[in-house]
Amino acid sequence: MIRRTLTTLALLGALTVPLGAQAAPALKVQEASLPNGLKILMVENHKVPVFSLQMWYKVGSRNERPGITGLSHLLEHLHYLGTKRRPTGQYDREVETQGGGDNASTSEDYTDYYVEMASPNLERAIDLEADALANLAIPANKFESEKRVVMEERRLRTENSPFGMMFELMGATAYVAHPYSWPVVGWMSDLIGMTRQDAWTYYQTYYKPNNATLVLVGDFDPKQALQLIRKHFGPIKAGPTPPPVRTVEPPQNGEHRTELIKEVETPAVMAAFKIPAVGHPDLYALMVAANVLARGESSRLYRKLVDQTQIAQSVEASANEQRDPGLFILAALPTPGHTTQELETAMYQELDRLKTEPVSEQELSKAKKQIESDFLMGQQRASTLGFQLGMYETLKDYHLFLNHVPQIRHVTAEEVQRVAKTYFLKANRSVVTLVPKEAHP
Repeated sequence: MIRRTLTTLALLGALTVPLGAQAAPALKVQEASLPNGLKILMVENHKVPVFSLQMWYKVGSRNERPGITGLSHLLEHLHYLGTKRRPTGQYDREVETQGGGDNASTSEDYTDYYVEMASPNLERAIDLEADALANLAIPANKFESEKRVVMEERRLRTENSPFGMMFELMGATAYVAHPYSWPVVGWMSDLIGMTRQDAWTYYQTYYKPNNATLVLVGDFDPKQALQLIRKHFGPIKAGPTPPPVRTVEPPQNGEHRTELIKEVETPAVMAAFKIPAVGHPDLYALMVAANVLARGESSRLYRKLVDQTQIAQSVEASANEQRDPGLFILAALPTPGHTTQELETAMYQELDRLKTEPVSEQELSKAKKQIESDFLMGQQRASTLGFQLGMYETLKDYHLFLNHVPQIRHVTAEEVQRVAKTYFLKANRSVVTLVPKEAHP
C-alpha cells in the first residue's frame, strides 16, 4: 500500500472533462460538534454502499519551527505505528481484511487521514480513528525506523528530483520570514536530530479533538453515525488551544532570484508571485487567469511558447489556495537550443498582455466552465468530496467549498485584468532557474 502522500507547492493537475458538464445538486452538509470541540461534517449519499471517513488536523509545516521541520509529516507516519490498544500493523489489517483502503497526507497547512470501507464497517472506522487520536503509541525502536523512512523519502522525492529541489528552493526564495519557507518534508539535518520526545510533545499539542474536524461522506445513517462518533470520540478530552503562528511575511519590495545547479540535461524556470490567502475574493480571478494562461493546448502560454515559437516543451500555471498568503506559480521547460531567459521573457509578455487587454469572452467562458467541471467532477467520489470539504474547513471554512462554483461564475474579464495588474509585478516576483551543472561557468 502506498500511503503518506506528501503535499507541497504543486502545479495544478486538472482533469479533462466535458465543458458542458451540468451543475450537481446542492450538497446538504450536516454539521455537528462535540463538547470537547470536535467538529463534524456529514454528507449522506446512498448511491454506493461505501463511506469515506476523514480526520483533519489543523497542523502542518507552518506550525513547526527551525530544528523540528518535517515533524508534521513524520507524525503522519507515526499515526500508523499502533496504539495502546492496537499493535503495529493492526490498523491496516482491520481495514484491508474488510476490503477497504486508507491513506494520509501532510501539507503546509494540515494533516489528514482517511479510511474508505463498505457501509457495515462504520463503527470499526470510527473506533480506529478515535483510538489513534486518544491512544497513539510511539515505541522508541519504531520511531527511529520510521524516521529513516522519512529521510529516504526526502532523498528520493526532493534531493534526487530536480523539480522537487526547485519547489523546495522556491519556498526558501519567495519567503524570508514565514514558515512556508521550509519544506513540508523538512530539512535533513532536522530529521536526523529529531527525537521521540519532540514527536510526543507535538502530538500532545496538536492532536486534540478541539483542533480537528471529522468528515464523513457516503452511505450511512446520520443519526446512527453521530451516536457512534459520540460514543468513541466523546470521552476524549480537549486540549489547550495550540499556539498560533504569529509570523507574517513582510511585504516584498523587489525580485527574489535563485539558481539551482544540478546534473541535469534540461534546464527549467519557475516564477512565483505572492497572492492572498484562501477566502480572498481575488483568488477566483487568479484561478481563471491560471486557466487562461496554461490550461490545455488552446491556452495562451501553450499556443505562444509551445506551438508558435516552439521555445518550450511544456508550460503550467497554478494559483494555490493556502491558509496564509500563497503563490501563483508559472513553470516551463525549454526545447533544446532555447534558454530559460527566452521562456521568462515570453511568459512575462503574456502576463503583461493580461494587464493591458481584457481576456475575450470565449476565453473567459471556457476557463470558468473548465474550473467548474473539474470541481463538480471531484464530488462524484466520496473520498474526493470529503477531501474538498475537509481541506476548506481546515484552511478556513467549508462554506468556501459550497460557494466555489458561484464565485468562479461571477469572475469578469475586468477582474482578471485587475488582479494581473495587482499581483504580476516584478517587485512581487520570485524566480528559480534550474541550470545544468556542465553549463554553469
